Amino acid sequence: MFIRKLEIKNFRGVTHLSLNLDETTVIFGSNNTGKSTVLNAIHAVLSRTLSRRSGVFTEYDYHLGVGREPTDADPIEIKLTFSETSADEWPEAKVQQLGPVVGIGTDGLQTITVRLTGKYDDALDIFVSNFEFLDPAGNPYPSNPNAGRRLQQIIPAFYLAALRDAAKEFRPGAPFWGPFVKALKIDPAIRAEIEEEIAALNQRVLDAHTGFESVKQRLAKSATLVPLGGGSAPVSIEALPSRVFDILAKTQVMLSGVSGAALPLGQHGEGTQSLAVICLFDAFLDARLVGEYGEGAIPILTLEEPEAHLHPAAVRSVGRMLAGFSGQKIITTHSGDLLAAVPLKALRRLRRVDGDVKAFQIADGAIDELELKRLDHHVRRHRGGFLFAKVWILVEGETDETVFQECARILGHDLFGEGICCFKFVELGVAPFIRLADQLGISWIVVADGDAAGGKYVATARGLLNGRNVDEHIVQLPTYDIETLLCLHGYGHLYAASVSPQKLAANPNPHTHGTEQYWEHVVNKLQPDKGKPTRILPVIDALEDAGPPAVPQVIKNVIDQALIAAKEGA
Repeated sequence: MFIRKLEIKNFRGVTHLSLNLDETTVIFGSNNTGKSTVLNAIHAVLSRTLSRRSGVFTEYDYHLGVGREPTDADPIEIKLTFSETSADEWPEAKVQQLGPVVGIGTDGLQTITVRLTGKYDDALDIFVSNFEFLDPAGNPYPSNPNAGRRLQQIIPAFYLAALRDAAKEFRPGAPFWGPFVKALKIDPAIRAEIEEEIAALNQRVLDAHTGFESVKQRLAKSATLVPLGGGSAPVSIEALPSRVFDILAKTQVMLSGVSGAALPLGQHGEGTQSLAVICLFDAFLDARLVGEYGEGAIPILTLEEPEAHLHPAAVRSVGRMLAGFSGQKIITTHSGDLLAAVPLKALRRLRRVDGDVKAFQIADGAIDELELKRLDHHVRRHRGGFLFAKVWILVEGETDETVFQECARILGHDLFGEGICCFKFVELGVAPFIRLADQLGISWIVVADGDAAGGKYVATARGLLNGRNVDEHIVQLPTYDIETLLCLHGYGHLYAASVSPQKLAANPNPHTHGTEQYWEHVVNKLQPDKGKPTRILPVIDALEDAGPPAVPQVIKNVIDQALIAAKEGA
C-alpha cells in the first residue's frame, strides 16, 4: 500500500501543491521550494499523534499572507491517497482490517484517502486538528479512529532528517535502535547466570580498587539520617551494571578510526554518523519491522538529503542501497549524484511559479522509452548536476560550451550561480533534451550553427515550441560555426597562427582574406575538428584581455536571455 498522491493546502510555504508519488520518488529543486514541507506533511498525517484533537500543527505551520496572523490564516489541509495500480494488488487481509474506509475508484481499483486539517477554533481559543477518511467522491466517512490506528500500524511512517545525529538515533529509547537493545527475549535462566557472573566480576574490580571501601562506609552513615531499604548492605558500589537490561541500555557502536583505534560512533565525522543512521534504519527494517508493527507492515521512509556530509562516490552507493529498502521511499536531495542513481521517471522537480510551488515530472508517454533510456544514460554519465539548472543553453559542441561559459564570466556573470547550465546536445540530438526540459519545468535556449545541420536543429526546435516565442528559445548563428564568428570579430589571426606551413601549402586558401569563407576555410579545412576545443583557449585569453566590449553581440544576447529566463524560473 503506497501513497500515490499527496495534496497540500496552506501548509508552511505552500499554498497548493499536488504531487504524484511512486514506490521510489526523489524530490529536488531550489531552496525554499517546499521539499522539506512535503516530507513533514506526510509525517504529520501518518504520525502517532492523530488521536489528539489539538497539537498536530503549530502556529508556524500555517501559510501566512502579508499582514495575516496564524489565528486568521486559511485552514491547513493535507490529503494522502493510497490506491492500487492493478486489480487485487492489496492483500485481502489488510483490506478487511481497514474495512469501511476502503473505496472503489472510477477505475475499479481500491483506494484509501485520508485528510488531516488544522485551523484556529475561535470558540475554544486553540488550534485544532481533524483526521478523517474520505470516500472516492471526497466525502468524509463516519468517524473511525480504529481505522486510523490500523492504517498507521499497517503503513508505519519514518522520517530521517538531514541532520542525522548518531548520538540521538543510537540512544536506548530511539525508534530504530531501542528494539535491538531490549532484554525482554533473553531466557530468564541465562539472564540470571549472566548477572551472577557480572556480580562476581564487579566484586573483583572493587577488591582491586580498595579506595571504594571508605566511600561505602561514609555513605552508610546516611542511613542514620535518611531511611534506606532493608538488607545487610545498605550501600553497594557497582563498577559494572548489575543487570543485563542496564548493560544493553548502554550498548554503543564502535567503529575503527583512521588511527586504528575503535571509537564510539558519536566521535566519528558527520558523514560516518549520517551513513550509520541510514544503515541502522535498513537493519531495523530487515530484523525488527515485523516484531514492532506486525506481519505485512509496509513502511514509508521519508528521507531528507541522504547525501549530507558524504563523498560523491558514497552518495551513489547510498542511492543504490535505498533502492533496495522495502516499502515506499520519498527522498529529497541536492545531489546530482543521487539523481543519477535513480530513473528519470522517479524524479519530481519543485519550483515556484507565480509565487506558489508546482511539481514537475515526466508524464507517461511524453518521452518514448528508447529516448528515455538514452537520457537516463546521459544523466548517469554526467552525474545529474544539470538537472538542477533553471535554464539550459543547448549548444552543438564542446567549443560552444567553453565560449558561452567563459564569455559570461568576462561579462561578469556566474552561469552556475544563476542556475544556468550550458552543454552540448549532439550526442542525443536536440529533441530529447527539449522534451525533458519541458517535462521538468526547465527553460531552454537552443544555439545552432549557421550551416545546414544547424538549420535542421533549428527546425526541430521550432516544432517543439508549442506556442512559445521563437526569439526567446532559438538562436542560429549568423556564421557557419562559432569559431568562424570569433574569427570575424578579430580573432582569426590566432587560428591562422596555429596552421602549419606544410598544411597551408597542401591546401591553400582560395578565398579573399578576411571574408567569412576565408575564415571558414582556416577553421574547418586547415584544422582537424578534434583540435577545436584546445584552440579556443588563446581566443578566450584575448577576449578576457579586451574585456566585455569584445564579446560578440549574438553571444551577449543569448546570455542575457538566459539570465532573464533564470529569474523567471526561480
